[in-house]
Amino acid sequence: MQKAIYFFLLTSLIACQNNQSSNKAIDESGLKDTTVNEKVLIKLGGQDQYVEMTGSSSKDPVLLFLHGGPGWPQTPHLRYFNSDLTKSIVLIAWEQPGCGKSYMADSTPQNLSVEQLVNDAHELTQILKKKFHKEKIYLAGFSWGSVLGMHLITRYPEDYMAYFGISQIIDINRSITLSREWIKQQAEIKKDKKMLNLVKRLESKDTTLCKTPLDCFYKKYELLTQYGGAIYKKESEAKIKIAETKYEDYKNYDWLKGFLYSASRLGNAIFETNFTNITQLKVPVYFFVGRHDWSLPAIVTEDFFNKLSAPKKELIWFEQSGHECLEEEPANFNNAIIDRVKN
Repeated sequence: MQKAIYFFLLTSLIACQNNQSSNKAIDESGLKDTTVNEKVLIKLGGQDQYVEMTGSSSKDPVLLFLHGGPGWPQTPHLRYFNSDLTKSIVLIAWEQPGCGKSYMADSTPQNLSVEQLVNDAHELTQILKKKFHKEKIYLAGFSWGSVLGMHLITRYPEDYMAYFGISQIIDINRSITLSREWIKQQAEIKKDKKMLNLVKRLESKDTTLCKTPLDCFYKKYELLTQYGGAIYKKESEAKIKIAETKYEDYKNYDWLKGFLYSASRLGNAIFETNFTNITQLKVPVYFFVGRHDWSLPAIVTEDFFNKLSAPKKELIWFEQSGHECLEEEPANFNNAIIDRVKN
């Protein structure tokens, strides 16, 4: 009889402990604490768009990442260089229409404009807030994605805990001019007459070199890369290429085709970007700047930062990076994000 009572008490205790353990896995909102690993097409603005969600705990802060380009999916790079983020953050990689797996799903999206992309990102933000039971999420925009990021935090500051502007675009035309001047300076130092002639033709808008603003921007970028003004270290460039071909689901993706499609559809909107009239933001902002970025020269971001008012602001320098600090200094980048989300 005593053995029976002891067994009953023991099993009851174990059951209570199991119930307590189970309850601990659910927060007050009813969200279960689970790992996050979803690769899905979500309808945004009436179009199927690819979203990849990764994290070790569904209760962690949520970070929506807006990739560069336009039309340059960051998902393989995030997997390869920035997976440490997912130990502390639910990382959301969204591939815009005309880009990556969204482009694979629909190679001729009906709606592709800055306004539509901002609307799509806003719609996705609401979905994420509801899914993960968050009042606010974090937002990061890289290069082209930083254009969308600035629009989102100015229109919908109530949605975001903070914003990370990575290689932030502020005034695209000033950046292009300064970038061209840097190439010229380097060519003069190296006595590179061929390069000096090419820069001169760019400045004079020689249509035999490039016909449209997009053509000229791409040509300028080609010249810039010859002097290490975009990616600072050669070994970083090699690793980035590995990331783009490492994963089976991106091995057959035509990166240049996606970029040219998106950029041509967006047209001159890219070259009309100018946020210099913004002097106040209602969310904390962190600008990540590569010391050797001459694609979007740091001085433009620094000038904007110095005039900006925000609840909190910080300029974070990456001393061994050009335009792509998240790939050139991934450990420093990951830690910089995590520290500011967790503290």
